[in-house]
Formats: sequence, structure tokens, C-alpha cells
Amino acid sequence: MRRRATAVIATAAAFSAVLGVAALAVPAAGAGQDDAGTKFWNIDVNHNRDYTVGVAAAQKRVFSVSATVTDPSGVQSVSYELWHGQDRATADGVLTAGAHCSKLNEITSYCEALVTADPNVNLRSNALAGVWTITPVATDGAGNVTRGDGAYLARIKRQTYVSQTVATPQSVTKGKNLTVKARMTVAGWETRKDVPLIGHQVLLQYRKGTSGPFVTLKKIKTDRNGWATATVPATADGAYRYDFAGTSLTTPTTGWADFVDVK
Repeated sequence: MRRRATAVIATAAAFSAVLGVAALAVPAAGAGQDDAGTKFWNIDVNHNRDYTVGVAAAQKRVFSVSATVTDPSGVQSVSYELWHGQDRATADGVLTAGAHCSKLNEITSYCEALVTADPNVNLRSNALAGVWTITPVATDGAGNVTRGDGAYLARIKRQTYVSQTVATPQSVTKGKNLTVKARMTVAGWETRKDVPLIGHQVLLQYRKGTSGPFVTLKKIKTDRNGWATATVPATADGAYRYDFAGTSLTTPTTGWADFVDVK
């Protein structure tokens, strides 16, 4: 058995986010070198186009990770390795997930893993939110092991929430001021509880009547308790809500709207 350090990897999209714990496949002994190498195609995580997964404060979340893998001697097994940090040697988080492979033909297999993100087990620090590097590892039919050493990035983010928007007073006279409030929280992986999202910009949005698009009225920053509060003049019957675009560490979210009758 010999190990190849680098594989050829082709994909229509970058790697997305997965977490889990599994044993890497053990290569067969005595296998020779396969100079043609292993190729990984169409790497995909959870069929998520923006390669982002939000993880709640204390709940498991399972993701699929898949790729089409080709080798002239066939595919014996595939694993996916995920690590967080500046480089693999100093990573502060390393997880692997073993895949189930379905043979498409003599040299090609479709290999999918189901892996779990769990703040109670393997995601215990908020510092682990953000970009992770993912490396696929394949053992071919002759027992040669190939690591895909390209920079394939996943984004593991803390899940955010916006409470029901509350606009007061109700009902309101046209031209009078409305106070519109909602509270932002974010998953705390360390405490396994949702905590206030402090000092982040949210958008106060309004939709006239009961249909049509929401338009942004104001940009508001959340206070030390996570509350967004804005004052606007009442113009016509319509709905108000808050929208959060997310960050590199937190997911986007939109709150439930509150409909206001204007007299």
C-alpha cells in the first residue's frame, strides 16, 4: 500500500459544511502505486448552494456529504475530513465522516456520508464558527490512499433568530408614530442556550397592505439585550418586520411580521 498526497478534484461548486465523527477507512496491505490517481467530482454538502449550515444551541443537525469518485482500479472507500484553523497541523477542530459508496460502473462510485454537528459533543466552542477546510480521502481498489488537498471550504455558522415583531400602539392614527420592536438571539454553543445578538445591524421592513414586497425603512443596531427598536410614522395599513442578513459567523434570518391598522 502506498499513499498519494494529492488528488485531482473537479467540482461544480465548493465544499459546504459538515461535521461528524467516524473512522477513516483502513487501506489494504501490499497494494501498489496507481499512477493515474483518484478524481473527485461534483462534491456536494446537503445540497446547499451557499455552502452554509446553521447549527442551533443544543440540537444535533445531520448533513449529507457526497462526491462522485473515479479511479482506474475502482473505489474501495471514501471519507471526508473537516478541520478548523490556520493549518491542519495546528487545527483546533478535526472531524471525519465515513461515506457509503454506491458503484456506478467499474471505476466510478457515488459516495455519500451522513454526519452530525452537535454542540453537546463536537461543537462546544463559539470560536469554531466560520470557515472550515474539508479534505476528501479515498482508498482505491488496489488499496492506495489519496487525499484531496485542495482548499475546499465549508461555513459552519451559529443559528440566529428574530422574535415576533411587535408594533405599538394598535390601532394607530395616520401620521402618528409607531414603535416597532423585535429581539435577536443567536445559538450559544458553549452554554447550549440562545443568547442576545448584540450590536448587529438589522433592517426594519414594511409592506403596504397584505401583499407585495417588503421595503427597508431603517437600519437599526441591536442593543445589549438583543432588542431592535425603531420609531416610524404610520402611513397606511401594512406589516412591519425585521430582517437580518447574517455574518461570516451567523446565519441570516427574517422575523414574523406584525400587521398594523391605520385609522
